[in-house]
Amino acid sequence: MNKLLALVLVLFSTLTWADNRSWSESEKTWGIVTANLMLLDYTTTRDMTHRYNEGYYEKFNPLLGQHPSTSTVDLYFVTAGLATWLIADNLDEYRKPFLQAVSALELV
Repeated sequence: MNKLLALVLVLFSTLTWADNRSWSESEKTWGIVTANLMLLDYTTTRDMTHRYNEGYYEKFNPLLGQHPSTSTVDLYFVTAGLATWLIADNLDEYRKPFLQAVSALELV
């Protein structure tokens, strides 16, 4: 469990490892905000996988389904984090609006 959490933390932090020479300070800030919101979503969703017997279920992500396994949640968020970084790093002038949109989705 600790190794997996460490791996996920490293992968999520890749949003801040982008070739940020071309990122404005505002874009860097939004990258950090987005990564942290995704990490928060990941931890709460992963915790939920151990609490189905308490009535918890996934409400907002149709890709995960209502009762995803822990490994499905891990795979989804690692993939989503890397995809977000790759897309943001290649968007140039649309980077900030993209990161803001991802952050808004994560807040839901």
